[in-house]
Amino acid sequence: MTTTTQWAKMLCLSIILVLTGCQTTGQGVSSSNTTQADSRLQNNPDVSFFSKSGWQACAGGAALGTLACAVSNSSNKAVCIAAAAVAGCGVGMGANAYLDNQRQKYASKELQLNASINDVQAENKKLQNASTVAKAVIADNRKTMAQLDRDIAAKRVDKAVAGKKLAEIDANIVTLRKTVADMKTHAKQWDDIAVTSKRQGNDTAKLDSEIEKMHSQVASLQGELDSLYTQRTAIKVS
Repeated sequence: MTTTTQWAKMLCLSIILVLTGCQTTGQGVSSSNTTQADSRLQNNPDVSFFSKSGWQACAGGAALGTLACAVSNSSNKAVCIAAAAVAGCGVGMGANAYLDNQRQKYASKELQLNASINDVQAENKKLQNASTVAKAVIADNRKTMAQLDRDIAAKRVDKAVAGKKLAEIDANIVTLRKTVADMKTHAKQWDDIAVTSKRQGNDTAKLDSEIEKMHSQVASLQGELDSLYTQRTAIKVS
């Protein structure tokens, strides 16, 4: 076995360990709270797509791809591995890895730009669905808190029941904060990709428009989450 191949396999293993580590970190956000977030947030694939813990969906494909690079005759195994790792994750693995992948797959800058436009459009669809789910959860939580407010005012609140409901809302807020933060990371990565594409002389008007839609959707969800948090902090069960 050659030194280059050994090095590539070690790099492959490192990437897999990084993916695993990111999954663990993502899960650790809620580990201190035994109350689980709403199942709609936990089980929706478009919500999990934007979270680092959602990288589990592509980790297997990345592992196979990086191993294939390691034993291949590719002249640049590092670039090959980066491209393989990003293949199932979209821009979630980082702008540089995404761009390396695009250069591996498409011969011209025009084709690379068109592929990027298609990819950000696909992410916008996922974001729209994820936002719809998240906003439905937020709306239900706000109704729950409005009822708790009425019960508290009427002095008919059951403290145990109220505590359980508020713990569930708190878990949702933790999950939604992380999800929104990861959505913002995706949007920032797309900003970086657009800047690089523009520097290459491409007309990025359509790409910029799609990225702006992403920022707008994320800002809308952030506003809903902020409103939920404000309502939550106003509730006191003594």
